[in-house]
Amino acid sequence: MALKSDRNVLETDISLVCNDVVSKGLVLVYGTQASGVGNETPGIASLVVNPSGYKVAGLTLASFVSIDQTRQHRNFHKDEQVVGEKAPLLRKGYVVTDAVAGTPAPGAPAYLVGTGVLSTVISPVGVVATPLVGAFATAKDESGFAKVYIDLPA
Repeated sequence: MALKSDRNVLETDISLVCNDVVSKGLVLVYGTQASGVGNETPGIASLVVNPSGYKVAGLTLASFVSIDQTRQHRNFHKDEQVVGEKAPLLRKGYVVTDAVAGTPAPGAPAYLVGTGVLSTVISPVGVVATPLVGAFATAKDESGFAKVYIDLPA
């Protein structure tokens, strides 16, 4: 998955840690969160296969890689973060991503479906709803990229 350079970042969150290998442009959800004395410990943003019942943390603006930093450097030109670092998450704005399933139409709502991918499909009636992330601004282009407005509550 990938992001194109056409984006408008209005609000980000860097308070959560990502412990998964993740490509940029995928949507992460809130994982475990400390309470009480552990409030100084950052929470975790995770990539889940079934997002039903989860709250969306944001769309990751960096790739997370698992590398041995004593042998190689992260690639700063590709916005790489190392697993276990803080995650730059888009909360409001728009991006052009290829993490899109199906054939969205402009103006259609964007829901988080499996493994960080966005779609216009919602869960069946009676099942906990898939989380709403924003809205599609365009349909997919010939490369599979679509512009998506991300609008998550504060």
